[in-house]
Amino acid sequence: MSLTIEQIKDRCPRFRILVIGRRNAGKTTILKKMCNSDGSDLRIVDRNGNKVDPSILEPDRQRGMSDIENEITFRSNPLFVFHDSRGIEAGAEHDENSPLCTDSVWEFLDKRSREPRIRDQIHAVWLCIPMDNQRAPSSEFELAFFNARASPVPVIAVFTKFEALIDEAYNDLPEDDLSDTEKEKNASRDAQLKFDKTVRKAIENTAHPPDQVTDGMPLDLNDERTGCRGLSEATYAAIQDVTLSDLFAMAQRSSFQVGCLKVMESIM
Repeated sequence: MSLTIEQIKDRCPRFRILVIGRRNAGKTTILKKMCNSDGSDLRIVDRNGNKVDPSILEPDRQRGMSDIENEITFRSNPLFVFHDSRGIEAGAEHDENSPLCTDSVWEFLDKRSREPRIRDQIHAVWLCIPMDNQRAPSSEFELAFFNARASPVPVIAVFTKFEALIDEAYNDLPEDDLSDTEKEKNASRDAQLKFDKTVRKAIENTAHPPDQVTDGMPLDLNDERTGCRGLSEATYAAIQDVTLSDLFAMAQRSSFQVGCLKVMESIM
């Protein structure tokens, strides 16, 4: 029997997501897009409920300054709560003194999966893979994560900064009399083909591939007009628990309503 909205929120008031990725992978941008926020309402608290300076999420801050237990929320959509993997990068997992090793991510997932209350568990993992980094996906990080073992929660591979592949494909186009529009179309096509044959294939051939991969053209974080429809659809498809799928759907509607309100305010 389906639960009412009040029953769902009583059982699990927020959908909890762990976001994993290198520095400059676009993680914070994705969170803002998902919550339809400009970032001014971002709030971070530590495991004791104390406020944390939001600047720790900035790409130029040193690794390890953020704690994976910190809770990241946006007032624009209180139905989401995020955890950040603290800017883990390829190679860090080999540093025994680094708090960023992949072991800490698995320990966090294992601990959260044993929480008795569903509200305290991690409900989904977004592993962000930037296409402007020549090392991604690397056998030391992204591929290693999927080859290590199966995750206790759904994992969605999120490909960001796809425009880097398009620019590369554009530069590789032969000299001809095509218009700029036609060249851009061909570059997008070639970039998608290269992505499918290399990156997507490498990810899907791992021992424990992600439950979902963002479909179609990966996220363009530079375009303010684009939301996270592909990521939303992939996350919803990966969720097996009915309560969590209903909660995620409610969170998506909340972001949509915030977006509509912003549009109305801009034209009034």
